[in-house]
Amino acid sequence: MGYFSCNAESAIATCDSYNWELLTKKQGKKTHLTKRPFQIVEFDFSDLHSATNGFSPANLLGKGSHGSVYKAHLHQSKLIAAVKKTKQTHPTTANPADNEVEILSRVYHPRLVNLLGFAIDPNQRKLIVVEYMPNGSLYDVLHGSGKPPGWVKRTRFALQVARGVQFLHSSNPPVIHRDIKSSNILIDSKFNSRISDFGLALRGHVEDVKVKSTPPAGTLGYLDPGYLAPGDLSTKSDVFSFGILMLEIISGRNAIDVNYSPPSVVEWAVPEIKSGNITGICDPRIGPPEDAEALRLMAVLAARCVRSTAEKRPGMAEVLESLKSVYKRMKTQSHMCISLGRRVGRVVQDSRMVKYESLDESVELVRNAKTGSRRKGRVSSAAGVDVRSDVIGERVGRSKSIGTASEIKYQPTDLSLSNDHINRRRAGFNMKMPTVRLSKSKSMGILQSRRLVNNNGIGGRHSIGNGSTKLEESKLLVDFGENV
Repeated sequence: MGYFSCNAESAIATCDSYNWELLTKKQGKKTHLTKRPFQIVEFDFSDLHSATNGFSPANLLGKGSHGSVYKAHLHQSKLIAAVKKTKQTHPTTANPADNEVEILSRVYHPRLVNLLGFAIDPNQRKLIVVEYMPNGSLYDVLHGSGKPPGWVKRTRFALQVARGVQFLHSSNPPVIHRDIKSSNILIDSKFNSRISDFGLALRGHVEDVKVKSTPPAGTLGYLDPGYLAPGDLSTKSDVFSFGILMLEIISGRNAIDVNYSPPSVVEWAVPEIKSGNITGICDPRIGPPEDAEALRLMAVLAARCVRSTAEKRPGMAEVLESLKSVYKRMKTQSHMCISLGRRVGRVVQDSRMVKYESLDESVELVRNAKTGSRRKGRVSSAAGVDVRSDVIGERVGRSKSIGTASEIKYQPTDLSLSNDHINRRRAGFNMKMPTVRLSKSKSMGILQSRRLVNNNGIGGRHSIGNGSTKLEESKLLVDFGENV
């Protein structure tokens, strides 16, 4: 049996198309991830014509080198699919649709855009019906005008593509995609990446592929430079293309971009990686990740994948395991940052739950309250104290010896109260608090100072009389800055 022609032994099966949804629901949860949970359907062309509104421009999803893709509403809109209508090819040229149906009918995986069915048009051309991907391509996500994805999503995309490529390479016989690129990676409804477009794919062992003598094919910028003849093709050609995709994910640059010098992402990024300037190739829109080692591992892995010699490139199994480790590190770091952010946000929110009321130009002054006592050299009590201690910042606590939050009042600018030896020179919050009497310690001595004390944003004037051994502290100015 030939690998690239449909015959009686082909894996394509037909079933009643209207039972497709029922088959999926019954079998989907019981089957293995790589076992198809439904049978492939041969649709009537008239059904696809109606489902796409006559292949109208309003249903057009995109165009490619091999044809156009349309959105189709099947089974009374219970099933939304994508219909690929290929261009007319030369009679002696293999039809990509035939090749895609032949290969996709034999493989199934969650990381692939899987085949649902096919149809034959009146001109005997084959139309392909595949799963609908509502979120466009990875190219759109990376290079579109929307918010660029973060590092966890980027690493996840790379990991999912690696799973799909590894599945293809480990199939028996293996499948070589030959056109791995960001525009062929589609994003499903759950924002997972899927490999699509198997028009250039080849299925078979290397020896079989060489016998076929299929000429080299691929996309400029992603194409293995060592793939010059049919005999040069191997799974390592896909590894090279995947390495380009990884550099694109890391840098946010196209594989080939004439706006840069050098235009090739390989020629630009690999020397930077070798010199240790890993952060220099990061997408400037998001900057480097918190975990610098995870970034280094990912960049070095990409550089290994794009080595000029195929034998020196890692296999996809090794690439997959390495990306699992990188993704785990990225995800762990992200969770740590989110957890820390929630804690800081909670503290900041609590710190701003301070009620104050606007005052006129009058200010209440708390006179000396002779309520302090000497017990073990500490102030044991003060009038009007709300005995609570609440955290209002990362390192700031609400003192037990100041007034309650309800006593905080607005203080006008340049208020002078000379009789009480208080002079405030800036606007802020006026916190009313009782006078605190401190006992003279052995190391204090005689205090004679009228300097302004500024302690972490809390300003006040300490006025000490001649020969005084007691410290009188009046109302404080609390300055709540923007960085709270």
